[in-house]
Amino acid sequence: MILSFFEWVPNLHRYGLSKIPRKTLSCLCWEGYQQPSVASLFRKASGYGLNSQTHISDYVAADKILTETGHWDLININTPFVRDVLSPAGCIHRLPPDRFSKYIDLIEPPYRRFAAACVDAAGNILGVPQRFGPFNLVVNMRRISIGMATDQGFNLVHDPALKGRFGILSYDEFNIMHIALNAGLNPFIAMEDMALRRFSATAMLWHSAAAFVSDDHMQMNAMLIDGAIDFYLSGGIYTASPARLAGHEEVYAVTPANGPVDGKGAVAFVEINAVVNHSALPVAAAEAFIDFIAGDEGAFAASNAAGACNPVVQMGRRSVKARFSSAQLKAMQWDTLLNDLSSCAEYALIPNYTALKQILHDARNAYDSKAGN
Repeated sequence: MILSFFEWVPNLHRYGLSKIPRKTLSCLCWEGYQQPSVASLFRKASGYGLNSQTHISDYVAADKILTETGHWDLININTPFVRDVLSPAGCIHRLPPDRFSKYIDLIEPPYRRFAAACVDAAGNILGVPQRFGPFNLVVNMRRISIGMATDQGFNLVHDPALKGRFGILSYDEFNIMHIALNAGLNPFIAMEDMALRRFSATAMLWHSAAAFVSDDHMQMNAMLIDGAIDFYLSGGIYTASPARLAGHEEVYAVTPANGPVDGKGAVAFVEINAVVNHSALPVAAAEAFIDFIAGDEGAFAASNAAGACNPVVQMGRRSVKARFSSAQLKAMQWDTLLNDLSSCAEYALIPNYTALKQILHDARNAYDSKAGN
Protein backbone atom coordinates (compact mmCIF):
# COMPACT_ATOMS: atom_id res chain seq x y z
CA MET A 1 0.00 0.00 0.00
CA ILE A 2 1.34 3.43 -0.95
CA LEU A 3 0.54 6.17 1.55
CA SER A 4 0.10 9.82 0.66
CA PHE A 5 2.38 12.34 2.34
CA PHE A 6 -0.41 13.43 4.67
CA GLU A 7 -1.02 9.83 5.76
CA TRP A 8 2.66 8.96 6.05
CA VAL A 9 3.95 11.83 8.21
CA PRO A 10 1.56 11.38 11.19
CA ASN A 11 2.31 7.63 11.17
CA LEU A 12 6.11 7.76 11.10
CA HIS A 13 6.28 5.88 14.39
CA ARG A 14 4.47 2.88 12.84
CA TYR A 15 7.26 2.47 10.30
CA GLY A 16 10.18 2.89 12.66
CA LEU A 17 11.00 6.34 11.32
CA SER A 18 9.97 8.49 14.25
CA LYS A 19 13.57 9.27 15.16
CA ILE A 20 14.27 11.07 11.88
CA PRO A 21 15.78 14.40 13.03
CA ARG A 22 13.58 17.39 12.47
CA LYS A 23 14.35 21.07 12.64
CA THR A 24 10.88 22.34 13.42
CA LEU A 25 9.27 22.61 16.85
CA SER A 26 5.61 21.69 17.27
CA CYS A 27 3.76 24.18 19.46
CA LEU A 28 0.17 23.96 20.70
CA CYS A 29 -0.88 27.50 21.47
CA TRP A 30 -3.39 30.25 21.72
CA GLU A 31 -3.58 32.41 18.61
CA GLY A 32 -0.45 34.30 17.63
CA TYR A 33 2.58 32.04 17.66
CA GLN A 34 1.68 30.64 14.26
CA GLN A 35 2.22 34.09 12.77
CA PRO A 36 5.28 34.63 10.53
CA SER A 37 6.16 37.64 12.69
CA VAL A 38 6.95 35.22 15.52
CA ALA A 39 8.11 32.10 13.65
CA SER A 40 10.52 33.90 11.32
CA LEU A 41 12.15 35.80 14.17
CA PHE A 42 12.59 32.58 16.11
CA ARG A 43 14.14 30.81 13.12
CA LYS A 44 16.55 33.70 12.70
CA ALA A 45 17.48 33.58 16.39
CA SER A 46 17.78 29.79 16.76
CA GLY A 47 17.89 28.07 13.40
CA TYR A 48 14.75 26.11 14.28
CA GLY A 49 11.37 26.40 12.61
CA LEU A 50 8.11 26.71 14.51
CA ASN A 51 4.98 24.84 13.50
CA SER A 52 2.10 26.04 15.66
CA GLN A 53 -1.43 24.71 16.00
CA THR A 54 -3.88 27.04 17.69
CA HIS A 55 -6.50 26.10 20.25
CA ILE A 56 -9.32 28.00 21.96
CA SER A 57 -9.77 25.67 24.93
CA ASP A 58 -7.22 25.07 27.67
CA TYR A 59 -8.89 21.84 28.74
CA VAL A 60 -8.80 20.47 25.18
CA ALA A 61 -5.17 21.58 24.78
CA ALA A 62 -4.17 19.95 28.07
CA ASP A 63 -5.83 16.71 26.98
CA LYS A 64 -3.84 16.78 23.73
CA ILE A 65 -0.58 17.11 25.65
CA LEU A 66 -1.60 14.26 27.97
CA THR A 67 -2.60 11.88 25.16
CA GLU A 68 -0.52 12.79 22.10
CA THR A 69 2.82 11.77 23.58
CA GLY A 70 5.83 12.61 21.44
CA HIS A 71 3.96 14.97 19.12
CA TRP A 72 4.34 18.29 20.92
CA ASP A 73 7.48 20.19 21.91
CA LEU A 74 5.90 23.32 23.38
CA ILE A 75 2.65 24.31 25.05
CA ASN A 76 1.17 27.76 25.43
CA ILE A 77 -1.76 27.51 27.83
CA ASN A 78 -3.54 29.54 30.48
CA THR A 79 -2.83 30.00 34.13
CA PRO A 80 -3.27 26.74 36.10
CA PHE A 81 -2.69 23.96 33.61
CA VAL A 82 1.08 23.64 33.43
CA ARG A 83 1.50 23.68 37.22
CA ASP A 84 -1.64 21.84 38.31
CA VAL A 85 -2.37 19.37 35.48
CA LEU A 86 0.49 18.77 33.06
CA SER A 87 3.50 18.85 35.38
CA PRO A 88 2.02 16.40 37.95
CA ALA A 89 1.34 14.05 35.02
CA GLY A 90 5.03 14.16 34.03
CA CYS A 91 4.43 16.07 30.80
CA ILE A 92 6.48 19.19 31.52
CA HIS A 93 10.26 19.59 31.34
CA ARG A 94 11.69 21.47 34.32
CA LEU A 95 13.76 24.42 33.14
CA PRO A 96 17.34 24.76 34.43
CA PRO A 97 17.28 27.47 37.12
CA ASP A 98 20.73 28.84 36.29
CA ARG A 99 19.41 29.79 32.85
CA PHE A 100 15.73 30.54 33.38
CA SER A 101 15.24 31.82 36.94
CA LYS A 102 16.01 35.35 35.72
CA TYR A 103 12.79 35.33 33.70
CA ILE A 104 10.85 34.76 36.92
CA ASP A 105 12.96 36.82 39.33
CA LEU A 106 12.91 39.93 37.12
CA ILE A 107 9.12 40.09 36.84
CA GLU A 108 8.11 43.45 38.29
CA PRO A 109 5.82 43.52 41.38
CA PRO A 110 2.62 44.56 39.54
CA TYR A 111 2.86 41.38 37.47
CA ARG A 112 4.48 39.10 40.03
CA ARG A 113 1.09 37.55 40.79
CA PHE A 114 1.49 35.69 37.48
CA ALA A 115 4.81 34.07 38.42
CA ALA A 116 3.14 31.53 40.74
CA ALA A 117 1.56 29.70 37.81
CA CYS A 118 4.91 28.59 36.41
CA VAL A 119 6.68 27.39 39.58
CA ASP A 120 5.76 24.21 41.44
CA ALA A 121 5.63 23.72 45.21
CA ALA A 122 9.28 22.59 45.26
CA GLY A 123 10.40 25.74 43.44
CA ASN A 124 11.04 24.08 40.08
CA ILE A 125 10.61 26.38 37.08
CA LEU A 126 8.01 24.88 34.77
CA GLY A 127 7.66 27.65 32.21
CA VAL A 128 7.64 31.38 31.56
CA PRO A 129 4.57 33.64 31.84
CA GLN A 130 3.87 36.06 29.03
CA ARG A 131 0.59 37.44 27.62
CA PHE A 132 -1.88 38.34 30.34
CA GLY A 133 -4.84 40.51 31.12
CA PRO A 134 -8.42 40.84 32.30
CA PHE A 135 -10.82 38.81 30.17
CA ASN A 136 -14.48 39.54 30.86
CA LEU A 137 -16.62 41.65 28.50
CA VAL A 138 -16.24 44.22 25.73
CA VAL A 139 -18.56 47.15 25.05
CA ASN A 140 -19.05 49.91 22.52
CA MET A 141 -18.72 52.78 24.95
CA ARG A 142 -20.70 55.11 22.67
CA ARG A 143 -23.75 53.05 23.60
CA ILE A 144 -22.85 51.64 27.03
CA SER A 145 -20.81 53.81 29.36
CA ILE A 146 -17.72 52.42 31.05
CA GLY A 147 -19.20 53.34 34.42
CA MET A 148 -22.40 51.44 33.75
CA ALA A 149 -20.57 48.42 32.36
CA THR A 150 -18.11 48.31 35.27
CA ASP A 151 -20.91 48.58 37.81
CA GLN A 152 -23.33 46.14 36.12
CA GLY A 153 -20.76 43.71 34.72
CA PHE A 154 -22.35 40.51 33.44
CA ASN A 155 -25.71 41.68 34.77
CA LEU A 156 -26.04 43.65 31.53
CA VAL A 157 -27.54 40.47 30.06
CA HIS A 158 -30.51 40.91 32.43
CA ASP A 159 -31.39 44.40 31.13
CA PRO A 160 -34.55 44.07 28.99
CA ALA A 161 -33.39 46.98 26.85
CA LEU A 162 -30.27 45.01 25.89
CA LYS A 163 -32.00 41.77 24.94
CA GLY A 164 -30.82 40.87 21.45
CA ARG A 165 -28.11 43.54 21.68
CA PHE A 166 -25.14 41.41 22.72
CA GLY A 167 -22.98 38.57 21.46
CA ILE A 168 -21.36 35.59 23.17
CA LEU A 169 -17.78 34.80 22.19
CA SER A 170 -17.82 31.03 22.56
CA TYR A 171 -14.67 30.24 24.51
CA ASP A 172 -15.88 27.42 26.76
CA GLU A 173 -13.76 27.98 29.86
CA PHE A 174 -14.32 31.72 30.00
CA ASN A 175 -18.04 31.34 29.26
CA ILE A 176 -18.32 28.88 32.14
CA MET A 177 -16.46 31.19 34.53
CA HIS A 178 -18.49 34.23 33.53
CA ILE A 179 -21.89 32.52 33.61
CA ALA A 180 -21.05 31.25 37.10
CA LEU A 181 -20.02 34.74 38.24
CA ASN A 182 -23.23 36.14 36.80
CA ALA A 183 -25.19 33.51 38.73
CA GLY A 184 -23.49 34.61 41.96
CA LEU A 185 -21.35 31.46 42.05
CA ASN A 186 -17.64 30.89 42.50
CA PRO A 187 -16.61 28.70 39.52
CA PHE A 188 -13.43 27.61 41.30
CA ILE A 189 -15.14 25.67 44.09
CA ALA A 190 -17.26 22.53 43.76
CA MET A 191 -20.96 23.13 43.14
CA GLU A 192 -23.89 21.19 44.55
CA ASP A 193 -27.19 20.56 42.73
CA MET A 194 -28.76 23.91 43.61
CA ALA A 195 -25.75 25.81 42.30
CA LEU A 196 -25.75 23.74 39.11
CA ARG A 197 -29.41 24.62 38.56
CA ARG A 198 -28.61 28.32 39.00
CA PHE A 199 -25.78 27.98 36.52
CA SER A 200 -28.07 26.23 34.03
CA ALA A 201 -30.77 28.90 34.30
CA THR A 202 -28.20 31.65 33.73
CA ALA A 203 -26.64 29.84 30.76
CA MET A 204 -30.06 29.50 29.14
CA LEU A 205 -30.83 33.16 29.81
CA TRP A 206 -27.59 34.25 28.14
CA HIS A 207 -28.24 32.19 25.04
CA SER A 208 -31.93 32.99 24.75
CA ALA A 209 -31.21 36.74 24.88
CA ALA A 210 -28.06 36.80 22.71
CA ALA A 211 -28.10 38.19 19.21
CA PHE A 212 -25.11 36.18 18.05
CA VAL A 213 -22.82 33.35 19.23
CA SER A 214 -19.43 32.73 17.60
CA ASP A 215 -15.80 31.92 18.40
CA ASP A 216 -14.64 34.68 16.01
CA HIS A 217 -13.66 37.79 17.99
CA MET A 218 -12.96 39.77 14.81
CA GLN A 219 -16.58 39.25 13.77
CA MET A 220 -17.73 40.31 17.24
CA ASN A 221 -15.71 43.52 16.95
CA ALA A 222 -17.16 44.23 13.50
CA MET A 223 -20.70 43.81 14.83
CA LEU A 224 -19.87 46.05 17.78
CA ILE A 225 -18.54 48.77 15.48
CA ASP A 226 -21.41 48.46 13.00
CA GLY A 227 -24.04 48.74 15.72
CA ALA A 228 -25.43 45.21 15.40
CA ILE A 229 -24.58 44.62 19.08
CA ASP A 230 -23.71 46.85 22.04
CA PHE A 231 -21.42 44.46 23.92
CA TYR A 232 -20.10 40.93 23.92
CA LEU A 233 -18.96 38.44 26.52
CA SER A 234 -16.61 36.76 27.06
CA GLY A 235 -13.88 39.14 25.86
CA GLY A 236 -11.02 41.32 26.94
CA ILE A 237 -8.06 43.45 25.94
CA TYR A 238 -6.80 40.70 23.65
CA THR A 239 -10.03 40.52 21.62
CA ALA A 240 -10.75 44.27 21.69
CA SER A 241 -7.25 45.47 20.77
CA PRO A 242 -7.38 44.77 16.99
CA ALA A 243 -10.36 47.12 16.68
CA ARG A 244 -8.71 49.72 18.91
CA LEU A 245 -5.49 49.53 16.88
CA ALA A 246 -7.59 50.25 13.78
CA GLY A 247 -8.83 53.47 15.37
CA HIS A 248 -12.09 52.24 16.92
CA GLU A 249 -11.36 53.35 20.47
CA GLU A 250 -15.06 53.08 21.30
CA VAL A 251 -14.42 49.31 21.55
CA TYR A 252 -13.39 48.86 25.17
CA ALA A 253 -12.66 45.88 27.42
CA VAL A 254 -14.44 46.22 30.75
CA THR A 255 -13.66 44.65 34.13
CA PRO A 256 -16.66 44.24 36.46
CA ALA A 257 -16.07 45.91 39.82
CA ASN A 258 -17.33 43.21 42.17
CA GLY A 259 -18.70 39.69 42.44
CA PRO A 260 -18.77 36.38 44.31
CA VAL A 261 -15.07 35.37 44.36
CA ASP A 262 -13.82 37.10 47.51
CA GLY A 263 -15.66 40.20 46.33
CA LYS A 264 -14.35 39.94 42.77
CA GLY A 265 -16.55 39.39 39.75
CA ALA A 266 -13.92 39.30 37.01
CA VAL A 267 -11.14 36.98 35.85
CA ALA A 268 -7.54 37.55 34.73
CA PHE A 269 -5.45 35.08 32.77
CA VAL A 270 -1.78 34.59 32.04
CA GLU A 271 -0.43 32.33 29.31
CA ILE A 272 2.42 30.03 30.32
CA ASN A 273 4.98 28.89 27.73
CA ALA A 274 6.47 25.53 28.68
CA VAL A 275 8.57 22.71 27.23
CA VAL A 276 6.82 19.36 26.82
CA ASN A 277 8.61 16.16 27.83
CA HIS A 278 9.10 13.24 25.41
CA SER A 279 9.97 15.43 22.41
CA ALA A 280 11.88 13.83 19.55
CA LEU A 281 13.95 17.01 19.33
CA PRO A 282 16.82 17.80 21.68
CA VAL A 283 15.38 19.63 24.67
CA ALA A 284 17.80 22.49 23.99
CA ALA A 285 15.78 23.37 20.89
CA ALA A 286 12.57 23.86 22.88
CA GLU A 287 14.46 25.71 25.61
CA ALA A 288 15.72 28.06 22.90
CA PHE A 289 12.11 29.04 22.20
CA ILE A 290 11.52 29.87 25.86
CA ASP A 291 14.66 32.02 25.81
CA PHE A 292 13.46 33.75 22.66
CA ILE A 293 9.90 34.38 23.78
CA ALA A 294 11.03 35.79 27.14
CA GLY A 295 13.57 38.10 25.52
CA ASP A 296 12.86 41.64 24.37
CA GLU A 297 12.30 40.87 20.69
CA GLY A 298 10.23 37.75 21.29
CA ALA A 299 8.06 39.37 23.96
CA PHE A 300 7.26 42.31 21.69
CA ALA A 301 6.46 39.97 18.79
CA ALA A 302 4.15 37.85 20.97
CA SER A 303 2.33 40.93 22.23
CA ASN A 304 1.59 42.11 18.70
CA ALA A 305 0.90 38.76 17.04
CA ALA A 306 -2.30 38.12 15.10
CA GLY A 307 -3.13 41.80 14.73
CA ALA A 308 -3.66 42.22 18.46
CA CYS A 309 -1.77 44.19 21.08
CA ASN A 310 -1.87 42.38 24.40
CA PRO A 311 0.07 43.12 27.61
CA VAL A 312 3.00 40.83 28.37
CA VAL A 313 4.66 40.45 31.77
CA GLN A 314 8.00 41.37 30.20
CA MET A 315 6.72 44.95 29.85
CA GLY A 316 7.93 45.41 33.42
CA ARG A 317 11.37 45.69 31.82
CA ARG A 318 12.04 49.18 30.49
CA SER A 319 13.76 47.72 27.42
CA VAL A 320 10.53 45.95 26.43
CA LYS A 321 8.01 48.66 27.28
CA ALA A 322 10.05 51.21 25.31
CA ARG A 323 9.33 49.26 22.12
CA PHE A 324 5.61 50.07 22.29
CA SER A 325 4.18 53.17 20.69
CA SER A 326 1.63 55.36 22.45
CA ALA A 327 -1.01 53.99 20.05
CA GLN A 328 -0.17 50.41 21.03
CA LEU A 329 -0.30 51.24 24.73
CA LYS A 330 -3.67 52.90 24.23
CA ALA A 331 -4.92 49.85 22.33
CA MET A 332 -4.09 47.63 25.31
CA GLN A 333 -5.70 50.09 27.77
CA TRP A 334 -2.39 50.44 29.56
CA ASP A 335 -3.40 53.40 31.72
CA THR A 336 -6.14 51.46 33.52
CA LEU A 337 -4.62 47.98 33.35
CA LEU A 338 -3.39 47.69 36.93
CA ASN A 339 -6.67 49.00 38.33
CA ASP A 340 -8.59 46.46 36.24
CA LEU A 341 -6.33 43.63 37.39
CA SER A 342 -7.01 44.53 41.01
CA SER A 343 -10.67 43.58 40.45
CA CYS A 344 -9.82 40.18 38.94
CA ALA A 345 -9.61 36.74 40.49
CA GLU A 346 -7.00 34.35 39.08
CA TYR A 347 -8.07 31.86 36.43
CA ALA A 348 -8.06 28.51 38.27
CA LEU A 349 -9.21 24.96 37.61
CA ILE A 350 -12.98 24.47 37.55
CA PRO A 351 -14.00 21.45 39.71
CA ASN A 352 -17.35 20.92 37.95
CA TYR A 353 -15.94 21.54 34.48
CA THR A 354 -17.40 18.47 32.76
CA ALA A 355 -20.93 19.05 34.07
CA LEU A 356 -20.79 22.80 33.45
CA LYS A 357 -19.49 22.34 29.92
CA GLN A 358 -22.40 20.02 29.14
CA ILE A 359 -24.86 22.60 30.49
CA LEU A 360 -23.15 25.32 28.43
CA HIS A 361 -23.29 23.24 25.25
CA ASP A 362 -26.95 22.41 25.86
CA ALA A 363 -27.68 26.14 26.04
CA ARG A 364 -25.59 26.76 22.93
CA ASN A 365 -27.41 23.98 21.06
CA ALA A 366 -30.75 25.53 22.04
CA TYR A 367 -29.52 28.83 20.58
CA ASP A 368 -28.38 27.10 17.39
CA SER A 369 -31.75 25.39 17.00
CA LYS A 370 -33.59 28.67 17.42
CA ALA A 371 -31.24 30.45 15.01
CA GLY A 372 -31.51 27.64 12.46
CA ASN A 373 -27.79 26.91 12.52
